[in-house]
Amino acid sequence: MNKSTILYSENKEDIDKLFLNIEKLVEYEKNKPDNEITFQMWQLLNDKEKNLVAGFFKRWETKGIVSQSFSEESKKQILEAFDLLIQYEIKKDKQSKDELIELINLNT
Repeated sequence: MNKSTILYSENKEDIDKLFLNIEKLVEYEKNKPDNEITFQMWQLLNDKEKNLVAGFFKRWETKGIVSQSFSEESKKQILEAFDLLIQYEIKKDKQSKDELIELINLNT
């Protein structure tokens, strides 16, 4: 994301590697027992029609480059989403679960 003010095509190889790793994570999370919420979150992060990871990269690819301000705002949103996911994975308590579910529901 830090390179999004540079042409997408110049970063395509690295981006492809990133999404290959994300696909592996999605598949891994899909096959873990009692893991529906985490799996839903990874699906959301990987959804090109949503405003998180895959959506950001789709916009970058479509536009060629994105502005620094758009990139910075997107990073904040994506980092918040990852923070909620990490907190849920660490704690597995009601509050972290509710916060993650709220984010999922707001984006579906």
